[in-house]
Amino acid sequence: MRLQELSRFDVLQSQFKVDDLGIPTAKQESLDRIFHFLYEHTDLLYLSFIREETLIQYIQYHAQKQFHPISFCEVIKDLKFFTWFLKNSKEINCMINLDLTLLHDNLWRQITNQVSE
Repeated sequence: MRLQELSRFDVLQSQFKVDDLGIPTAKQESLDRIFHFLYEHTDLLYLSFIREETLIQYIQYHAQKQFHPISFCEVIKDLKFFTWFLKNSKEINCMINLDLTLLHDNLWRQITNQVSE
């Protein structure tokens, strides 16, 4: 099947294959949440082109929903696992250095300001 025949959904979903990684169910749910976010709220087609800004948008999206139905901790776990997945997937091999520490206070101010607007 040629790329033109595939929908954006199919192309994006094909990159989330984890059969060879032996990922537990809870981690698969994490990837599912990120997949749905990327599909519904971005125009991203290939995970190798994902950038830190997109992952920050994932935090902002959940912050705007006041971290419901998943908690702040789950959002951060999702992102940490997703960056591991990107790095360790042979087809993607993308490394993102997302600083989620409290030392990156500009990030947290930006998210807080955006939620309060």
